[in-house]
Amino acid sequence: MRPPSPKPRNLACVPILLAGLLGARPSAANFVFETADGAASFRGQYTSIALDAQGNPHISYYDENNGNLRYASRSVSWSSEAADASTDDVGLFTSLAIDAQGDPHISYYDNTNGNLMYTHKSGGVWTRETVDGASADVGGYTSIELDGSGEPCISYLDYTNQHLMFARKSGGTWTIEVADDSADFTGWYSSLELDSQGNPHIGYYDQTTAQLLYASRSGGTWSHEVADNSTDSRGEYCSLALDAQGNPHISYYDATNGNLMYTSKSGGIWTAETADASTNDVGFDSSLALDGLGNPHISYQDYTVGDLTYAVKVGGTWTVTTLDNSFNSTGWYTSLALDVKGRPHISYQDATVTHLQYAYGPKEIVAVGEAASAALHELRVFPNPVRAGAQIRLGIARPGEARAVEIYDLGGRLERRLPLDAGGIAVWDGRDASGRRADAGVHFVAPVWSDGRAASVLRFVIVR
Repeated sequence: MRPPSPKPRNLACVPILLAGLLGARPSAANFVFETADGAASFRGQYTSIALDAQGNPHISYYDENNGNLRYASRSVSWSSEAADASTDDVGLFTSLAIDAQGDPHISYYDNTNGNLMYTHKSGGVWTRETVDGASADVGGYTSIELDGSGEPCISYLDYTNQHLMFARKSGGTWTIEVADDSADFTGWYSSLELDSQGNPHIGYYDQTTAQLLYASRSGGTWSHEVADNSTDSRGEYCSLALDAQGNPHISYYDATNGNLMYTSKSGGIWTAETADASTNDVGFDSSLALDGLGNPHISYQDYTVGDLTYAVKVGGTWTVTTLDNSFNSTGWYTSLALDVKGRPHISYQDATVTHLQYAYGPKEIVAVGEAASAALHELRVFPNPVRAGAQIRLGIARPGEARAVEIYDLGGRLERRLPLDAGGIAVWDGRDASGRRADAGVHFVAPVWSDGRAASVLRFVIVR
């Protein structure tokens, strides 16, 4: 079973000239891009990324040429291996979690036998097992989480019975249950999170009604609700995250208007909004993560130009940045994780060269108003958030240590360089070097030392 996608997955058809004609956005000069697996094989589909306790990236993905599940990780350099090298066609719809020991756990689909599969690595050895093979075709759109005991829980689609399913392992035994047994064809694009009590929360798509749905279980009982009741076709490519209060947040695709959407529930009420209303067709393969302040970050694909794109909401304003805008068709199968400093790490496929790609950055980003390190020497922006202009202060330890500050947008474009006076103060009028008013959203300021080096950056927000 390879459930159909509303757009073709064969990429060479996207005209590369569109990149210079449509959907111009800020680019991400301060992100780092790496090839995680560049083998001469069609690799990098169905990526899922997770970070270990040291912040090292781990990625599960599919090798289509060989029909294998693969796993890549990096500490100093990238290494990759087959996590399931079965002669069957395995490794679609992967989802990855890392346990407290740094070992990987992966859920995935066996396309030959139509089964839900699970494998984990311990002591250097991979152990795989069939989780659910009861139906003729079960196990698409998997999403895995580990509970407080390190046991795996998986949401997925039963394609035969058209249900959303949930599996949990405890004491060596898998328990399988139907999470949504409505008469509709539900369970597409399932995305699972566990709350602090270990209760499952799932965002998913109802193909019958073309709606985004949300299911949760408490006290052994499943409840279901519509997370976006628009009459438009919305909910594909959904990704769910829970905030510190246990409230659900979901990113997803609006197929009617070609937009990236975001909805969250608070006080019993769902509030949906457009995160990227570009004239391009955007929102494919979305992946959502919340930072320490509860701000949503979303990676996704701009299908029109074939770019990896990134959106973040801070201070009530969405900022959208193109991350990988090479002439290749990139940004497929994105997966996003934030490290402890709130920096995004993204896995995705470059479908032109059929490689697994990895992007991370921006470097040295911290929470609003928080110093990244002692090197900032008490750098402050007043007020923060900024509405019109701002005063930038640098409490330098030695006169002449810093001579200027530089202001950048989220994509790393230099907007303005301002000299510091003798007291370490610069006044900014909120405009770039050309006199244009800076856009609302996330920006960065960095002191420039007397030797010309720019230091670590401090994040601030402009609101309108």
